Amino acid sequence: MEPPFGELSAVSGIPAVGPGLSDLFIAVEGPIGVGKTTLMRRLAETCGLRAEREIVGENPFLADFYADIPRWAFQTEMFFLTSRYTQLRDVAGNPRGVVADFHLRKNLVFARRTLSPAEHDRLVRVYDVLVEDLPMPDLTVFLDAELPVLRRRIAERGRDFETQIADDYLQGLREDYEQLAETMRAAGEAVVRIDVTDTDILGDEADFAAIRSRIEATAREARRAR
Repeated sequence: MEPPFGELSAVSGIPAVGPGLSDLFIAVEGPIGVGKTTLMRRLAETCGLRAEREIVGENPFLADFYADIPRWAFQTEMFFLTSRYTQLRDVAGNPRGVVADFHLRKNLVFARRTLSPAEHDRLVRVYDVLVEDLPMPDLTVFLDAELPVLRRRIAERGRDFETQIADDYLQGLREDYEQLAETMRAAGEAVVRIDVTDTDILGDEADFAAIRSRIEATAREARRAR
């Protein structure tokens, strides 16, 4: 049974190549600033996986979106949906041994929070068409952290437009991702949830080893279920 959300035990001496990861398509998800890209890079480096980094900075609507969400939400989400679709189409030819710092379902998470009902319906119709021929991850890692930690990490990476993100918006995303993780788990999908509030993925090898151990344990279960 998976430990409670956020419960990690220090594990050291994990081998350089994780046999439970090398043949899987893994997605890392969670709220803004939680460390998705950092974990993706570390897994890619230590497990010999191909990293698929989400394209964020190229979205021409993003700065306007955070300044006026109702005005720019639909344009922003449609750009992200088509961009992520294009990235995953590239993965589709060989989805084994890939780790991505996004799951296509994140579009539905943000859409529910930012779009009007009519806009949401339009986006979902497009999503349903696009997703039909895309590979879905074998395993999804959901990261979470407390709000002050997210705020600090967002400030540290220095994207000016992200300074406009409201606390209630961030907190809402935390709740939305928790709900998504539970929905996917209930549907039988392989999910591991990890609280990284007090975790240094980049600078503390014991922290990263503990996280990787959790992921590998879930990956073994996912492989058996395939």
